[in-house]
Amino acid sequence: MPDTRPEDLIRQLRSLAEDFANVHHLTLRTGLLDDDAVLMPLLARIRTTQSLTNQALTLTLATGSSTIAPTAAGRSAIEHLTGAARQGNDAGGHLLAGIPAATALHRAPRSAPKPPRTPRTSIHHLALRRHISAATNLLRDAPVICLDAAALITAALTTSSTALVPGDVLPRLTDPQLAAFRLISQRAVRIRQREGQPPFLDTSVPAPTVTATVAALERKKLVTRDTSTSLDEGQELVLTPAGQRALPALVLPTGAASRTTPAPAPPRRRTR
Repeated sequence: MPDTRPEDLIRQLRSLAEDFANVHHLTLRTGLLDDDAVLMPLLARIRTTQSLTNQALTLTLATGSSTIAPTAAGRSAIEHLTGAARQGNDAGGHLLAGIPAATALHRAPRSAPKPPRTPRTSIHHLALRRHISAATNLLRDAPVICLDAAALITAALTTSSTALVPGDVLPRLTDPQLAAFRLISQRAVRIRQREGQPPFLDTSVPAPTVTATVAALERKKLVTRDTSTSLDEGQELVLTPAGQRALPALVLPTGAASRTTPAPAPPRRRTR
């Protein structure tokens, strides 16, 4: 059982989100492999996905044993983590269901010339692509759900240390701005710029965050850039003091994972 201190749970949830994002990216690439060489990578993805699902369940239990478990934030975090485990379990199920098709297409190395390649429109190819596509879509959501759970726990801790002061006005955020705000609160977003090119966002999870949305949060003075590094290296986006004070009020009222998770993004690791 991992440490149940909220600070440690936040750290582990951030790490789990990145691991889910990595296996999502690898599963996406699995579909680009030659279908007669996909069996072993597919088995590796299944093992990793099952491991991450077990980690999500373990963190769910740890959150239930933590000091924030009786709070609204704790209950929502548990619900989010249950959702992440469900996404991972369903993704693993689709990958497992693709094994018969991958096995049928698998050709072991041999000294003799390979037989003619199976047409890409065969029933085995179509079944394999369908299962890998379904698993990829499920794994795309899991990282954001984990970071949402971390944001809830962060907001619960922030409530006890800071709050809106007289004169502060709670900003109104659109759903995309709120989703980006939660990601930034977990240090999951950087802004980069190459010479002669417009700035772009680099996220540690496949989330639908765009530069215009982040610019709106900057105008509302909720987030700022860490200018200790260059734009070429990537400047981390962090909450301002006003953003930290507003975090509990903006994040804690969120409901279940199915309602708070942003819509799936196109499969890109950076967005303009």
